[in-house]
Amino acid sequence: MRALLLLTSLLSTVAGASQLERTAAQTEPPPPASSPDEPEWAKPPPGTGPAESAGARAQRYSRFSAGPAGPSIAVAEVLLGVAGGAILGNAFDTDGKTNHLYTGAMLGGLTLGTGGILYQYFFPVQRRESLLATTAALAGLAGGIAYANNQGLNDQGRATLALITSQAGMFTSLLLTSGGQDLSGADYWLISMTAVYATLFASLIEFIHDAENPGGYNFAPMLMAPAIGMALGGLLAIPIEMNGVGIAILSSAPIVVSGMAFGMAAALSGNATTGKAGLITLSASFVASAMAIAFTYTPPPQERAFASTVQIAPVPVVLAAGRGNTGLAAGPGLWIQF
Repeated sequence: MRALLLLTSLLSTVAGASQLERTAAQTEPPPPASSPDEPEWAKPPPGTGPAESAGARAQRYSRFSAGPAGPSIAVAEVLLGVAGGAILGNAFDTDGKTNHLYTGAMLGGLTLGTGGILYQYFFPVQRRESLLATTAALAGLAGGIAYANNQGLNDQGRATLALITSQAGMFTSLLLTSGGQDLSGADYWLISMTAVYATLFASLIEFIHDAENPGGYNFAPMLMAPAIGMALGGLLAIPIEMNGVGIAILSSAPIVVSGMAFGMAAALSGNATTGKAGLITLSASFVASAMAIAFTYTPPPQERAFASTVQIAPVPVVLAAGRGNTGLAAGPGLWIQF
C-alpha cells in the first residue's frame, strides 16, 4: 500500500512539472530573428533600428545594405568626397598652407559618404547598377571640370561644379535604374561603349584641329564626351537589347580597323592626315558594323522587366547657348520612362 502511494505521488509531481514547462513555453516571447551562430556584438540592441516588418527585414541583403552592391556606392561616395573636398579646400589655401585641404577632404568624405551610406541602406543597389553609377559619377566629374575650364572659372568654381556634376551623374543613374532589379549586361555594355566611342571621336577631331591650327590642344570636348556618350547610350538602351554577337563585333571591329589605319598613316603622312585616316576608318567601320548587326539582329530575352508605371526623374541638360551658339549652358531637365 505504501509503495502504491509513493508511485501515485511521483506521477502527479512529474505531470505538474510538465504542465508548468508547457505554460512557460507558451508565454515566453519568440526568439530573435538573428542567426544562432551570429556573434553578440553583431546583434542589434532591443528597441533600436528602423521600423521594418519581419518580411521586409528578411528580404534585406544584410544588416548594413539593402542590396549586394550597396557598399561599393558608399566607398565611391567617400572617395569622391575626399578628392573633391580636398580640391575645393586647396582652392581656399591662399597662404600656401594645407589646413583647408585637410578640412575639405574630411568634410567632403564625411558628407558624401554619409549620403551614400544612407541611400544604399534604404534602397537596394545591384552590381551592374553600381558600376554604371560610379562610371557616371566619374564622367560627370570630368565633364564638370571641362566645362569650368572652358568657361574660365576660378579654382573654387571649378571644384564646386565638379562636385555637383559628379553627384548629378551618380544619383541620376541610381534613380533611373532603381527598382530592385539589376541592369542588364547588354544595356550596361551599350552605355559604356557609347561613352568610349564618343571619347574616341572627340579625341580624333581635336587631334586633327590641333594639327591644322596649332595653338594648343583643347581637352574640354574630350572630357565632356564620356558624359554625353553615356546619356546617348542610356537613350538607346531603352528600345535596344544587344545580343552577344553584336556586342563582340561592335566592341572590337571599329577599334581594330581604325587603329591599323592610324598606325599605317602615322608613318607615311603628317598629323592631320593621320588623324583624318583614323577618323574616316573609325566612322566607316562603325557604320558597317552597325548595319551588319541590324540585318542579322535577334533580340535576346530580357534580363529585367520595366516598371508598368511612368518613371520621372530630374536630369541635367546641356544645350548650346551664347552669341552664335558658341558656348554651352547647363539647366534642369526631366527624364520620362514609359
